[in-house]
Amino acid sequence: MKTILVIMIAAISSMAMAEEPRKQLYTGQLGQAPVQVMFDYLKNRIADEYGIGEYRELVIKQRAAGPENFKKVSIEAQMQGLLDDSIKTQRFQLGMSFNEETSVWLIDTVKQDWQCRRGASKGWTQKPCK
Repeated sequence: MKTILVIMIAAISSMAMAEEPRKQLYTGQLGQAPVQVMFDYLKNRIADEYGIGEYRELVIKQRAAGPENFKKVSIEAQMQGLLDDSIKTQRFQLGMSFNEETSVWLIDTVKQDWQCRRGASKGWTQKPCK
């Protein structure tokens, strides 16, 4: 009888673990817009401690998941005209969702890639440029 009980508890426990929500990469603060949450998350990557970035242009695009789904967004931040002579553009792509319970934006996914100045590939690469 004990063996069956242990197996049942283990099965229930593993089912509960499988249903737990996925841990978010970053949680915004109350009242922040998605772009503000993105900047807070990336601030050390796109600017120094004085807020100065070593690029000519910062392009930020925010897109809703659908025509009536404004609580899931994707944000793309491109740093163009970098001082680095091997990198043409550096890009971050973030997936975000609005948490109804806490009323804050959550960063679910982050992808970083580069567009190199030289090399065979003119597209985006996930390996830093040489």
